[in-house]
Amino acid sequence: MNEIYRVLKKGGIYKLHNIAIHDMPKWWVYHYFPSAYYEDLKRYWNKEVIFNELTSRGLEVNLKIEYRMENVKVVDYLHYAENRDISVLTLVDDKDYEEGLERMKYDVKTNPDKTLVNDFAEMFLISKKL
Repeated sequence: MNEIYRVLKKGGIYKLHNIAIHDMPKWWVYHYFPSAYYEDLKRYWNKEVIFNELTSRGLEVNLKIEYRMENVKVVDYLHYAENRDISVLTLVDDKDYEEGLERMKYDVKTNPDKTLVNDFAEMFLISKKL
């Protein structure tokens, strides 16, 4: 954060767009791969920390969380899990990954129309150096 502040000129803008893991405990990834949540806790600051770190350095911060909850079909997300297209899936232990993948495959095999309540949150942050 100090480096962000240092390199910005007066009136300069810092933008951040990322997932907001603390606002999405029912994400399908965490449902099938619970250890992924603990990996993400190591990687992501919560929104209050980010906001406070930037404002305490004198930046004007506008932070917005866009949240959605919906039912999703498990089969529609299986290929993301199989390809490990979600970054945190590359960090989970191989045993945990295989177990989660097998649970997904089993759910799809036994009920191709299976749905989960899935929540997803994105953080949009714009800060300006005063």
